[in-house]
Amino acid sequence: MADLYDNFLPPLESEPDPVNSRRDFFRRAGMTGAAAAVAAAGVPLLDVRNAAASTLSPSQLPLPGGDGAGLLPELGQTINCSCNAFGATLIVNLPPPAPRINFIGSIVVKVTVGGANFVRLQVLNHTVEGFHDLFGKVTIRLPDVDVSPESLLSVTGPSSLLAKMFLNFDITFERCGNCEGPFTFRTLEPAQLVGNVTTFPPPPQGTNPDGSPTGGQLYRMAAPIKIGMPGDDRTYMRLDGMNINVGELIKG
Repeated sequence: MADLYDNFLPPLESEPDPVNSRRDFFRRAGMTGAAAAVAAAGVPLLDVRNAAASTLSPSQLPLPGGDGAGLLPELGQTINCSCNAFGATLIVNLPPPAPRINFIGSIVVKVTVGGANFVRLQVLNHTVEGFHDLFGKVTIRLPDVDVSPESLLSVTGPSSLLAKMFLNFDITFERCGNCEGPFTFRTLEPAQLVGNVTTFPPPPQGTNPDGSPTGGQLYRMAAPIKIGMPGDDRTYMRLDGMNINVGELIKG
């Protein structure tokens, strides 16, 4: 396993390699012509420009009472949704520009416990896929053992809800340059996504001519997602700008 991951990119904590060392890395990884691939695909070095986490405003905090509780879904309900993230930026240890990946897939949640002004949501399944010239197919899925805290849907007004999603996931790259994988990494802490919504489940989504989503509900990433290897707490990459559109899948 260690030999395989030697063929991927070094963690973000690594110092930038001198030119000769970097050429040696590409040679070991079998990434012939990797510099050209990177230039075409776009990947950055230690980009921290968007590292600041967003904070919740007072208007996003749950109400102390039950006003608007009729907006909450019923306990025990299982909800299937489309889940699309267009223009997610992958921060890895190579020169800029950064690769941008469009992910398309689905998410399934179950409404578990609740109170006067909130319910908890358990993620039962989550899989999205994208493609990038440098990495081939890129797949994000729920890990076999999910230790994410349950997500929260809470009332913030008579016609408004706050959805706060917590997601751990595995991310698998088909290849790295000319070196075949698969290379599987994992979130080092749960991803957090926040959406101000008026209904839950969110309305169904449509699709623009370029494949990007329309309709549904936008969930914004609260902070860049740190990703590493199983058993290794170093950050190998970050996902930034991974805002997600979610829409209920209506059974025909």
